[in-house]
Amino acid sequence: MLLKTDRMIDQIAALSRGETSARSLAEAALVQAQMLRDLNAFVALDPEKVLAAANASDARRAAGTTLGPLDGIPIAVKDNFLTRDYPTTACSDALPLEHAGVDATLVARLREGGAVIFGKTNMHEWAYGATNTTSRFGPTRNPRNPDHITGGSSGGSAAAVAGGVVTAALGSDTGGSIRIPASACGIYGFKPTYGRASRHGVLPLSWSLDAPGPLAASLDDIAVLLSCLLGEDASDAATRGSRPFQPVEALSRRARLVNLTGPGLERSDEVDAAVTAALQSAKGCTVETREVPGMRRFFGAWETILHCEATAYHQPRLAAAAGFSSVTRAHLEAGQLLSAQELLRAQQVRAEFCSLLASGLGNWDALVLPTLPVPAPAMDSDWQEFGGRRVTTQDSMTWFCWLGNLAGLPAVTLPSGLSSAGLPIGIMLLGRPGQDERLLQIAKLIDTSVNQAR
Repeated sequence: MLLKTDRMIDQIAALSRGETSARSLAEAALVQAQMLRDLNAFVALDPEKVLAAANASDARRAAGTTLGPLDGIPIAVKDNFLTRDYPTTACSDALPLEHAGVDATLVARLREGGAVIFGKTNMHEWAYGATNTTSRFGPTRNPRNPDHITGGSSGGSAAAVAGGVVTAALGSDTGGSIRIPASACGIYGFKPTYGRASRHGVLPLSWSLDAPGPLAASLDDIAVLLSCLLGEDASDAATRGSRPFQPVEALSRRARLVNLTGPGLERSDEVDAAVTAALQSAKGCTVETREVPGMRRFFGAWETILHCEATAYHQPRLAAAAGFSSVTRAHLEAGQLLSAQELLRAQQVRAEFCSLLASGLGNWDALVLPTLPVPAPAMDSDWQEFGGRRVTTQDSMTWFCWLGNLAGLPAVTLPSGLSSAGLPIGIMLLGRPGQDERLLQIAKLIDTSVNQAR
């Protein structure tokens, strides 16, 4: 039986009931990937490897030795995660070939759970951009409207899920690179608390900002993936003491939400209306609106840290190798112009920002923002206008999402309606550090109210 499902949990249930097989799921995914090849979501996909992994899963199931709920589920992987059976290029001609034949920790955990690794997905070169238009393989196109961007840098992963090729994929997030494309493509994305998911084997953009995580077709799918992915890894010191994901069955009291607005947090009218409507419909929550002063100053700290750490990582390659696109090279060379004093000052501002969110906004369970200030921009648009602002398309994509990275907070995006042009609008929740489980439960409250039909 060839089963076409929208959610991973439906695939898991069908496998458990014997209504489908891992091979059938893999074959369906391969057919869909071929049908949607013009989206340019995948940069490496080997049908023989996919089918071999699916056959091995079916053999385990027949023998009664399945490895867990993900056994037999096709899952795509962003091209900055090391994979032993696919090349890892970060979609750049400046290649990290020395890492061939190794799995990133999160990829290894998926394999240990029996997941079928379904190729490598397109991304913004070296994750250094939020549009997914700069890649050695060309831009990724939005399944909702191919004339629009997916957002990035995990745009290929988002397109693969939104296009129905797979129900889940891995991405990485330094300033919104999971949440931006998830929102632009109308799916779900989760950035864990910094240090709860291992970065080992994920080619870095910025060590102190990077957080790998899942994109998926539903929040229930996200929960299953987090149960596999989160936890301590001896190969990543940032995860020391990190506990595995432990689902929260129900909230013991009403969730306290703070809707953030004000200068530096502008958004288009239709995006604002969609978020307002989502909050008004949310049951089991109280909502307060607050402003955060000095937002552009905090954004400057995030940007300084990002540029300094990215340039430090790439310095040997930047000096010795050709292959970077002109856009990525310009970013890296700009990082060379920043001083140690500027980096230290940015870290001081970062500490101030973390303190403000922790204690300066009252007693909150989740901070609320749109994921993006505008729906997915057209492929050839360089500027966006909203809320009296005119900013580059690149900056508009990170307009809100960087907050979660600068403070290391868990963050989730979920669909909250469509624009007048039929493009997805997303709502983002930021949680307290380490409270990923509670954040996901709050997101489910809002999702149940907003997306009843899903």
